[in-house]
Amino acid sequence: MLAMGGVYSVFILIGGNVALASRFSNPDLATLLLLTIPHAIVGLPAGLLAAVLVTSGEVKRLSVFNVVSNTSLGLVVIGVCIYWPRADYLVSAYVLVHAIFGFIAILLILRASPLEFRKPEFKKIKILVSYSLPLGIATILGSLTIQLDKIIVSSTLSPVDFAIYSNGAIEIPLIGIVTGAISTIILSEMSANCKAGLKERALDLFRKAAVRSGIIIFPAMAFLLVYAHEFITLIFSDKYQKSVDVFVIYLLALPVRIVMYGAALMALNMTKFILYRSIFDLLINALLSVILINIFGVYGAAVATIITLFIWTVPVNIKMIAKGFGCGLKDVMPIKTLLEIAVISFLAAIFCVVVSGFLAISGKLSNLIVGFILFGGSYACMAFLYIAEARDVFQFIMKGFKRLV
Repeated sequence: MLAMGGVYSVFILIGGNVALASRFSNPDLATLLLLTIPHAIVGLPAGLLAAVLVTSGEVKRLSVFNVVSNTSLGLVVIGVCIYWPRADYLVSAYVLVHAIFGFIAILLILRASPLEFRKPEFKKIKILVSYSLPLGIATILGSLTIQLDKIIVSSTLSPVDFAIYSNGAIEIPLIGIVTGAISTIILSEMSANCKAGLKERALDLFRKAAVRSGIIIFPAMAFLLVYAHEFITLIFSDKYQKSVDVFVIYLLALPVRIVMYGAALMALNMTKFILYRSIFDLLINALLSVILINIFGVYGAAVATIITLFIWTVPVNIKMIAKGFGCGLKDVMPIKTLLEIAVISFLAAIFCVVVSGFLAISGKLSNLIVGFILFGGSYACMAFLYIAEARDVFQFIMKGFKRLV
């Protein structure tokens, strides 16, 4: 990983920063990209932390590290943005915090790992490469697919359209935090169950992960659909009102983002399939983006991303997971429970809209705060009463809160 960070750094130093900046028609990016070199050198090795600590049984330590590092990053970047609102200062602050916590992560990795030197075994290296190489290439393609819509928009439309699109085409951090944390924790146990032939137990873990993620992500989607305008314009100002529509389109992806399908596929040793699927993800998304941008303008790329998810990525994932676990398509996801969570989420949203209409609150921030209280209260009550899994999640959150207090 350190070598890979070094390759990136050399690429940036020998002119890659200029090439990337010109690709986005933004020469000022060249200087900023030079600042990312420390992040690559420290950040890539530090990226192994989750895998090392989970397999070492130190999930609590990992959770504390993630909370502290992400909170520190947010506070530092916000502080710099308020007092020194310059792009180079912001990037420098971001890289510095990542480098500090990256160094701490490397120390934690070394502490959790056996430090004695062991001669590499060719047989084990071969197994590792055959498993991880397709997965690594798929990860690269996946990252490219995520950025593909922005690349195509920047290449075909004006800088103004790109700014509108990039500010709307965002995924709220909550999604990655929730699904990533749950997938990291269950992957090791799912893999162990699959290896032991206990596929029913592994599938049950996957289904539970979907429900527990859905309990948080479905209401987040419903709330943001109602308050999309306030949310986007509060963050980016009224100049970006057109970004609201892009944001709403992106929210439609949340129902299928409640699980990381790759965790189940990796547990089933289907890394080659992940590679093939990623190739088609990229090709289908690219083709649809080019076509739909010409029809719908800046919104076309967002529509293309959603269509790719629903007509290809999710159906083929579910089909292969069902095949791997030896079950029917309808048994992969707990559809009934997820529908109940979705219905409760949208009932809470309707209640919130009706009550907010009577209150006639002025101000975006006030509207968001009051709306969040109304929505959160109504959703929590209904979910607690009707969804057994929600009671478990709420009780777990309350226990954690009491420990902090």
